Parts: sequence; C-alpha cells; structure tokens
Amino acid sequence: MERLVLGLAAQVVTAEPHDAGRPLPQRAAGAVRAYARDPILRRVVGVAALGAALGAFVVLAMPGRGSVLEGAGVPMAWLVPGLVVLTCIAEITVVRLRHGEAVEELSLYEAALIIDVLLLPPRHALLAAVAGLVMASVLQRRPAVKAAFNLGTYTAAVSVLILLVHLIGGTAGTVTARVLAGVLAGTLAFTTVNLCCLAQILGFINGVAPWAVIRSEARLSLYMAVGTMATGLTTTVIALHAPLLLPFMAMPALAVTYAYRAAAREADERARSACLLQLSHALAEREDVVRQFLVLVREAFDADLGVIAVSGTGPALSVEAADPATVQAGPFPAYLAAWRDADAPVQLTENLPTGLRHVVIVPVEGAGRRLGTAAFASRRRRRMSTGDVTLLASLGNALAVAMRGAEHLERLTEERSKLQAVVEQSAEGIMVIGAGGLVQVWNQALTDCVGIPAAEATGRPVGELLDVPAEEERELLLPVSIDVPRVATELTIRRGDGEERRLRLAHSAIFAAGELVRDVVVISDLTREYRTERLKSDFIAMVSHELRTPLTPIMGYIDLLRTRGERMTPQKRLDALTLIGDRAAHLSRLVEDLLLASRFGDHPDEASLQVNTATHDLVAIVRQAVEDLRCDRVVLSAPEEAWPARCDSGRTVQVLTNLIGNGLKYSAEDRTVEVSLRRDDRFLHVDVRDRGRGIPSDSLEKVFEKFHRVEDPMTMSTSGTGLGLFIARQLARAMGGDVTLESTINVGSRFTLSLPAEGP
Repeated sequence: MERLVLGLAAQVVTAEPHDAGRPLPQRAAGAVRAYARDPILRRVVGVAALGAALGAFVVLAMPGRGSVLEGAGVPMAWLVPGLVVLTCIAEITVVRLRHGEAVEELSLYEAALIIDVLLLPPRHALLAAVAGLVMASVLQRRPAVKAAFNLGTYTAAVSVLILLVHLIGGTAGTVTARVLAGVLAGTLAFTTVNLCCLAQILGFINGVAPWAVIRSEARLSLYMAVGTMATGLTTTVIALHAPLLLPFMAMPALAVTYAYRAAAREADERARSACLLQLSHALAEREDVVRQFLVLVREAFDADLGVIAVSGTGPALSVEAADPATVQAGPFPAYLAAWRDADAPVQLTENLPTGLRHVVIVPVEGAGRRLGTAAFASRRRRRMSTGDVTLLASLGNALAVAMRGAEHLERLTEERSKLQAVVEQSAEGIMVIGAGGLVQVWNQALTDCVGIPAAEATGRPVGELLDVPAEEERELLLPVSIDVPRVATELTIRRGDGEERRLRLAHSAIFAAGELVRDVVVISDLTREYRTERLKSDFIAMVSHELRTPLTPIMGYIDLLRTRGERMTPQKRLDALTLIGDRAAHLSRLVEDLLLASRFGDHPDEASLQVNTATHDLVAIVRQAVEDLRCDRVVLSAPEEAWPARCDSGRTVQVLTNLIGNGLKYSAEDRTVEVSLRRDDRFLHVDVRDRGRGIPSDSLEKVFEKFHRVEDPMTMSTSGTGLGLFIARQLARAMGGDVTLESTINVGSRFTLSLPAEGP
C-alpha cells in the first residue's frame, strides 16, 4: 500500500535566475536553505534519512542470513531480477484514493514484498524491494521529490518488515507458526511505519494533526495489510509447492484490487459529496459563483485543470491542481475553441496538448439562455463515466441558474437601493403598515415630523406611535378596507413634546384573503398651512377690529361737526377736531406698522429697515421716550451721566415706545410700569417691567412673531395689531442689539432692550 501526496512535485526547489552565474557550492548552499524553509521538503528529507538508516542497519546486521523459506529451485541470479520485475509490476498496479488535497495510491506492492522477504535473504530482499520501487518510479515518471519520499518511506518500512520476519520466524525453511507470526508482525509494522510517515505529510497539507490522520486511516490500512499479506503468503506457498496453480492466484489479487477500487470509489464519493455540498451553499448564496464553481467542481471530479468562460465578461478563468486555491484569468484555450459553443457535453481524447489525456466540455446554460462554457481536463483518465458527465452537465445548468439568480438579485438590490433612496430622501413622510397594523417602514421625513426614530417605530402598532387627541379622528389612522383600499384622511396628532401637528394621510392598501397585506401611507404635514389659515383669519379679525376702533370716533365726530358744528362752541369743535386728529394719527401708525411688516421678512437686514447707527446718549433717548408718552404711570429710574450707545436714536425711541406702551396696555390702570437702565462689559440694557397678567412660557418667543396675540382675536380685551414686538426686536437686532423677555403668570413681565455700548 502506497500513499502519495498531490503537490509534492510543485515543491521541487529550483535555483533562482540570478543563481545561474554563481559558483556551484554557493548554488548548492542556496538550494539547502530553500529546502530548509519548505516544511514539506523537510519532512521528505527526514523520511529519506530514516529509510537510509534502517536500510543500512539491515545490510550490516544480517550479513549471512539465508531466506526464510527454501525450495524455490531458481538460481539467485534469476530469482532476484524476477522478483524485482514482480515488485515493479505490483507497484505499477495502482488504485488512487483521495484524501482532500492529498491522494493515496493503493497497490499490490506489499504482497510482492512478502514474496521477496520469504524467498530472498535480507540483503537481496531489501535490494529487490528498493530496485522494484525505483524501476516503477522511472516508468511512471514520478517527480524527484515524490520518488524520494516513496523510497525513504518504503525503505524504512521494508527494513522493519525484514527485521521482524527474520527475528520472529527465523529461517525455518517451511511455513511454521513462527513464520506466520513473523509475517503478521512484520506486515503490521510495515503498515504502521508507512502510515506514520505519510501522516506527517497528509496532516500538513490538509491542516490537521498527524494523529488525526492515523486514527482515521488505521482501520482501512489494517484491512489492506491483512489482505495483501494473505495474497503474498499464499502466492509464495503455492509457488514453492504447486507452481501449476499460480495462474489461479490472479483471483485473490483481483479480489484485493477490487477491494481497493471499492475503497477508492467510496473515498471519491465522500470527497465529491463534500465539494458538492460546499458548491450548493455557494450557489445558494450567489456570491462569486463562477469562481467557486470552478474551484469546487475541479476538486470534486479530481481534474488537473479547470477552465470556464462566461459570455461577455472578459477573459476565461482557470485553476490547476498544482495550485488549487489560485484562480487565474486568461484567454480560453485554443484547443477548446472549436467546442466553445457546444450544446451538449463533449468528451475529447485526441488532439490535446502534451500531458492531457482527457477533456470534458459542458455548456453553462439555463432557461434556454447560454451563459458560458466550462471544461475540465485530466492527465490520467481517458474517459469519464456517463453518470459523471450527466452530473457535470447538471452542475453547469445549476451554475447558469445561480448566475441568472445573481443577476436578478443584483437588479433587485439596485432597484431596492433606488427605492430606499427615494423613501429616505422624500420630503413627505412615508409609512408602510403590514398585517396586524404593525409598522414595517418609517422614513426620515416622518421621524422629523412625528419625533419618533425609525428604530423605535418599526414593528409597533401604528396606534401606539401616533397620538390622536380627538377621539373621533382615531379611526382615521387605518381607515382602509377591501371595498375602499385607497383613501385620504386628515387628523391632528400630538408629538412627545406636546406640539400638535395636522397631518394628511393618503392610504393605498393591498388585501389578500380578506386580510390586510400592506398599506403604503404617504403623510403630508399640513401644520404650516393650517397655521397660515389661522393666522390669516386672526389677522383679518384683528385688522378689522383695530381699524374700526379709531374710525368709529372719527366718523362719529365728523358727522357731528357736519350736522351741528355751527351750534357747537369753539372749544367743543376744537376738542372734536383734536380727537379726530389723534385717531387719525393712531390709524396712520397702524397703517405704517402694517406696511413695515409687509415690506420686510422675519429676518430683515439693516439697510432694508433704514437704520442709521451712530453714537448717542441712551439715557437721553430713554427720557425722551418716557416724556413723549406723557403717562404718570411710567416710573423712570435713570442715571444722571450720559451712557453712550451705538444705535439709531429715532428707531430706539420707536422701540422703547412700543415696549413701554405694551406694558401700559397689559397692566391694570392702577399699576405702574418701571423703566430702568443697567450695563455690562459689552451692552447697555433698558428694562421695562410691568405688573400685568404675564405671558405663558410657551409663548415667550411667539410674541415676537408677526401678528401673534396671546389673546384670541375674537375675544380680545386689548387693542393692537401684534406687530409692535415683532418690529421692536427686528429694529433692535438691526442696530446690533436685541429685545428679550422674562415673564411670570399673574406677576408680570420684563422686556429688555440691549444695545452695544460705545467706548474704550
């Protein structure tokens, strides 16, 4: 029994190109260093050294011993060459047995060794065994490294066999119990030495421990050892005592060979099944299927070369047994070009390059579409069985299906990515509701609108995500049915921060067997539109109220002057005209505020507001604003010295008038409005404090918006357009300052005008 390792030939060390001109000793030293770096070659050298040592021991320890059995009747000069030839023939009779990336070659070599050891003296037996092995290596053209490994392994094993047979059985001349015991012990020892040596190489190549190889192969090796021992021993006895029966010994030899072939087929099937299992996983995953197919199918069918060309994808891919993990790109072989478009599997055994004896070509096609061609070449077999060809063709079809599936998957992935981009980048909220009302998709726009991240929304019922305060609107969350799968609804939701949003939900549902399968909901935020409509309504109500207030006395006094003016005293006419002038001035201010607010946006610049900043005394400006109001309810607390500020004096008076007037408007008639000044490193501050009703915390910033009123315009008890604070803040910011507010309900409010201080 012999075990050979695939890839040993590739381990032959060759001199590097720059070594060609170097002296021979240096080149030899370089080769030695290369051998020392190669783990397989180190093991080969070790086995060869072991064989040489044991062989030398046999030659030196048994110089005069004769043969175990006598009576061959053939001169030694003829017997030794004859047994050398017999040993060579037994070694050539090979059955290949695969072990992953390694190959075990089973032969009748052990049976021939039994004959050599029993019929020849120790030295001659060792010579016949070694010479027959060398002759077989030459005939089979085995690479030097492989031949050296085999020679070392078998020299060591044969030496042990010879020693045990002679030590236990002696030279009895006939078959005795001791001879049988010696042959049995020697055969088992031969098998053990052989298996241990080969386990070192097999374990390294397959990446397992040598002991694991020995344990997995021990039983088969034992069976083979007993079979070959029985064949060799029986043949020897028949040759000595009944030579005419020797032709019938072909039957046991054939039986052993058949057993070897059965074991080889079983090992091939196991190896092929493992490769095909990996291939099925690769085809199912549809990742790099062409490369995986090429590597695994070449290994499954034990081909020396695998080539595959896919239509329209560039060069062909190939992989060789010498380097099974490396896939190379290159042109499709010229000797296969004529068969590239073959519609059925083709086996070629002629017109092949040197070294190739058989090629199988199979089409890669599926669903009537040709996707490529695959070819697998061998240096050993002449033809592949019909079953193997059918299996290979089926694998080609499976590859085509996987490739088409990969194409479809790639297109689906691309389309899905596009759809995902549309969903995520959409300005509208998009939600997909599945069976049971559970959310399946929740895009970023919806997160921004509702305030719930997609990770928290997915997988939850839509009723738990959208808080609908109005009970009558809750059923509008999922209003679709089999009869009405498409419907649009509007409802108001409340966010987690308390803000209410008005939403429009456009549903498009799919039902199956009466159950909801999917409901795609496009959600539009109508809050701004609703606020705009509300603002417009409030503005109309406010303007009509504010304009009517000064117009009513104007029209009344004009009618009075027209009908009774001649009978009125001069003082009453003057009072009437004064009131008409005041109301007209008030009306003019309202119109001016409206025009100013309509002319500028929420963030006007300084130029658009016509602000001319310079250095002015803020204390004097505050005093002027208070005096212009002429109200004894305003209490001023100001320093005597000047406080220079960078501002527009007219606009500053306008801002202060709005702030103080606002405090007077929202304070009781018996409450005062306090005006004071303070300063810090950068700004001068004017505080206007009232004792009014206060402003809710959620309206502290909203009061600075255009037309915003804390009161309902339909029930308001104070006048105003809602533009004063908006204009005041915009003017202050245009001058480089700001207007801020602090307020407490039922305590009062403090408005602060801050302007940049002027000075060193």
